[in-house]
Amino acid sequence: MVLRFNVGGKVVDRVDLIRKKKWPWRLDVLPFAVLYAIWMVTIVPSIDIVDALIVLGGLVSIHVLTLLFTAWSIDFKCFVQYSKVNDIYAADSCKVTPAKFSGSKEVVPLHIRILCGALVLG
Repeated sequence: MVLRFNVGGKVVDRVDLIRKKKWPWRLDVLPFAVLYAIWMVTIVPSIDIVDALIVLGGLVSIHVLTLLFTAWSIDFKCFVQYSKVNDIYAADSCKVTPAKFSGSKEVVPLHIRILCGALVLG
């Protein structure tokens, strides 16, 4: 169960708790590192260097498109770079979904402070 707050207000519709993945485990790093290693081990020795560079160009273009989609779409960025969490103490960010016609989705950092022995979110 993922912790999701359905606010249903005039400005904010929903808030999802998320945590940033470690950079090697992100979906814009690990799969491409594996693909580049496979390219180096299997493709380069087996075909002509020009054909291998064409395959590398295809891999690089897919990688660049993935990076551009993370800049264009907040949902895709959250899918690739963040994981959903159940506990507010495990979260380091929130994905805020606004109500219709009230703005665009945003990933907002979550700050937790302790004041005089009491836990304060914000």
